Amino acid sequence: MSDKRSMSRRGFLRATAFTTVGLALAACAAPAAPASAPAAGSGESAAPAAAPAAEKVTVRFHARIGQQEDALYDMQMPKFMAENPNIEIVKESFPGAEFNTKMSTMQAGGTLGDVMWSALGGSTIQFAYAQNQIASVSDLAASEGVDLSQWYEGCLNAITLEGNLLGLPFKSHPGLAIIYYNQNILDEAGVAYPTAATTLAEQVEIAKAATKKEGDRITQFGYLPGTDWKSHVTIFRAFGTELINEEGTVFQLNSELGMQAINHLYDFFHTHQVSPSPDQILGSGNEMWISGVLGLIQGGTSTSVTGGAIGDKFKWMVAPNAVGPAGVGGSDFEVDAYCVTTTTTHAPEAFKWVQYLCSKDSGIQLGLIGGTVGGRPDVYNAPELLVFPFRQVFKEVMDNAQASRIIANWRQTEAQNTFAQLMQPLWAGEEQPTQAFIDSVTEQVQTIMDLPKP
Repeated sequence: MSDKRSMSRRGFLRATAFTTVGLALAACAAPAAPASAPAAGSGESAAPAAAPAAEKVTVRFHARIGQQEDALYDMQMPKFMAENPNIEIVKESFPGAEFNTKMSTMQAGGTLGDVMWSALGGSTIQFAYAQNQIASVSDLAASEGVDLSQWYEGCLNAITLEGNLLGLPFKSHPGLAIIYYNQNILDEAGVAYPTAATTLAEQVEIAKAATKKEGDRITQFGYLPGTDWKSHVTIFRAFGTELINEEGTVFQLNSELGMQAINHLYDFFHTHQVSPSPDQILGSGNEMWISGVLGLIQGGTSTSVTGGAIGDKFKWMVAPNAVGPAGVGGSDFEVDAYCVTTTTTHAPEAFKWVQYLCSKDSGIQLGLIGGTVGGRPDVYNAPELLVFPFRQVFKEVMDNAQASRIIANWRQTEAQNTFAQLMQPLWAGEEQPTQAFIDSVTEQVQTIMDLPKP
């Protein structure tokens, strides 16, 4: 670790949040079964009803730019159009950071297309619904006899709002529920690999054994946990509590069990000194993992793409999050979706393309390209993917993933960003997890959760 680059506070926040989409998911009590169409103008529009056109129609779809996704679109668009010669698919891609703004601008200008990407991350799908950009597909699914059991129920619940199914799951994973481990480091340390039965206490001992020092300088860190909102969701669940209540109205950071979870995370950085603090992170967390100076790292399924950069530097494998006092390691359904817009005049054709993007074949191809796969049991169970040993662990965690929760006023991004900034001094060692400090963070995030919907 001769590279003296250190990471900014903002970079540290990114480095300790390992998920491609950084998703924050909704927990919806409403069933995923098709619901009746709401009244026009209510902000809960159903896709405009229209018979499939006999002439060739153009379906414009708005995609978020991504290497994995773009490879899939290039593969699937020609196949779909060959199978459906009366439909022309036109892709219009936008960077993720600009996506919401682009959709709002196009909607205001009357140029919104027929199909659009959305996600639970940052309450993106709730924002699109509130802005009347996306339509309920409940009636379309019912009229075409779509078997919704093809997708994980937790994924469907997460994108069902006020009784309206807002799209179909395109990609999904069980949150920051995966521990990646360097087998070479653990072999050298003489410790057993983590398993689905590994406890939090045992994980601490593994991390200690995997940490190396040269004098007072740490040259190899045992474990890099996530410290963002989604990481707290998992550790809170491991301790038997929730970061927010079921209704999404109360921030429970300073609960008794929550304080225990926070102290456990804090100890990795400052008591046990097995995790790199902000000024010890070189480049990014992923870069440290790829370079082979981390024994363990917490991540999502998308972290598996680092395998290409690792090559034959070292052997690696994955395990579920360590089991806490509650008997679980913590997880949640996280979903990207494809939706039909409220402005389309070709709803049946648009929905047909949505189904194609969210099909078993598309979901498997996503995995073969590399990264997060489709939100379907038949994808997670696909033999083509299970030939990769780490995907067997992904399947087991996904099959048992816990329900998603998102704050009730849909200001998820605002709350998460504020939380990350307020908690940063804790990981930097500038603050300690005292009741007063955590109470202050709780109060400030709760203020955001008490605001009206955007």
